[in-house]
Amino acid sequence: MRTILLVDDEQDLLDLFREVLEQMDYRVIEAHDGREALSLARQSPPELVVTDWMMPRMDGLELCHELHADERLHDIPIIIHSSSGDPHAPGARFVPKSSPLEEFEGLVRGVLAHSEARRQTQPGKAPRNSCSTRTTLLFGLGDTSCSTAH
Repeated sequence: MRTILLVDDEQDLLDLFREVLEQMDYRVIEAHDGREALSLARQSPPELVVTDWMMPRMDGLELCHELHADERLHDIPIIIHSSSGDPHAPGARFVPKSSPLEEFEGLVRGVLAHSEARRQTQPGKAPRNSCSTRTTLLFGLGDTSCSTAH
């Protein structure tokens, strides 16, 4: 069973996304901020991180930077969502938390399918600074951008 690390400081949203992801047959681990998420990811790397952008202690963008800097975790795909507005991350589209749950479900499936396909087609490891080593999306199937996670 694939594991998704779900990060948000709002318990109601954690509960909603957890329910959706568990109905999709994923194992869900929850964190309430980026620091907790980073600790959990280091203990047991998930296949996907779904994180809020604006959180106390460590926000979603800081979490992306930390995951990307960690040799064991830098290939984990990340979906960032927010109700705070568009973070204007280069090369990525933004869709607010209020998007339909069907869109969220499709995005999760698409990101995980892309990640799995990339692993199967790349027998060796891509260079550390290559864009192909990292996909960070802003709650929408936008373009991949290295600058988003750096």
